[in-house]
Amino acid sequence: MSNSNDKEIKTKQSWFNKGVFNYSDKEKQTVFRLLGYEMTAPAGLKNAGAIYLSFIIINIFLFVFLKRLMTG
Repeated sequence: MSNSNDKEIKTKQSWFNKGVFNYSDKEKQTVFRLLGYEMTAPAGLKNAGAIYLSFIIINIFLFVFLKRLMTG
């Protein structure tokens, strides 16, 4: 029984350690500056600009969608 639990924990950890979650957090990199604001990300994070951009686009989409639902 404990062997199956150990394997399950290892698969969850291996999934969590892949992709966006696998980066070093020791140094910072500047992604972009706009109107005096500087967006930084960990230096080990690949495609930080794409991640920020997709986050902003998804939030704008959700805002517009929820606003249309409320106004009716």
